[in-house]
Amino acid sequence: MTTKNLLIAGAMALTTSVFFSACGGSGNGDSADIPTDGLLGEMPMLTAKYCNKIVDLREKMFSGQLTEDELKKARAEFDETEKERDAKLLLAREALNGKEIPVEVQEGVAIKLEPVMKIDASGKGSIYAVVKGSFTKTIDYSQFRNYYMIPIDTDGKAIDTDRGGMWYKEDGEMSLDQTKEGTKLTAKAYVSVGSTSARSHNTNEMKRWAKLAKFVIMDCTTDAYKKLKEQLEADKKAEELEAAKAIAGE
Repeated sequence: MTTKNLLIAGAMALTTSVFFSACGGSGNGDSADIPTDGLLGEMPMLTAKYCNKIVDLREKMFSGQLTEDELKKARAEFDETEKERDAKLLLAREALNGKEIPVEVQEGVAIKLEPVMKIDASGKGSIYAVVKGSFTKTIDYSQFRNYYMIPIDTDGKAIDTDRGGMWYKEDGEMSLDQTKEGTKLTAKAYVSVGSTSARSHNTNEMKRWAKLAKFVIMDCTTDAYKKLKEQLEADKKAEELEAAKAIAGE
């Protein structure tokens, strides 16, 4: 195997496990347009910025058009970008850890929560918003599993609608039988920024997260939830059409 092939193989091994599933691609806007004055600070902007850079470098290395020297430079730039990304995201996580996010409960949902969730950005894993509460009545698991933790932006739109979240009783995980009134619980909502294993780190997705205003616990069988889901799907389709027009030069 030639030196050039070894470099390509090394680049592929380095990026496939993380970035093939990590980023939505760089052709969806400039990360500099993402505001940094929201509840999540710089994290959405940095997430999109480095995802875009990694995608661009990956495509450059795999283009087959680089000389051996150019490939070495691209690989060195990739390594340097990784180091810079890790340092910037670590500082952003530190600034984010412990911040509060308002949380509301949709009428009819049998849960009472504290008024704010606290961000857990410790370690290097996923970032969560965590809150404690209790059940206000006895319900079956079949009803409880319809409770979703929906992130809502400053315009009242859903940022993501596929958020079952994680629920824990005080004495362990939720069981498949009835949950009794008064049972204490802890809820953990996934905050889709910062983690290199997430699939939705493209610029448009991070623009939504940059406008995070609150989480709302919703029953996914209600009309209110369905309207939020339909609106989000319509917005994503519009973004795809705009991106297609930009590529086509229209």
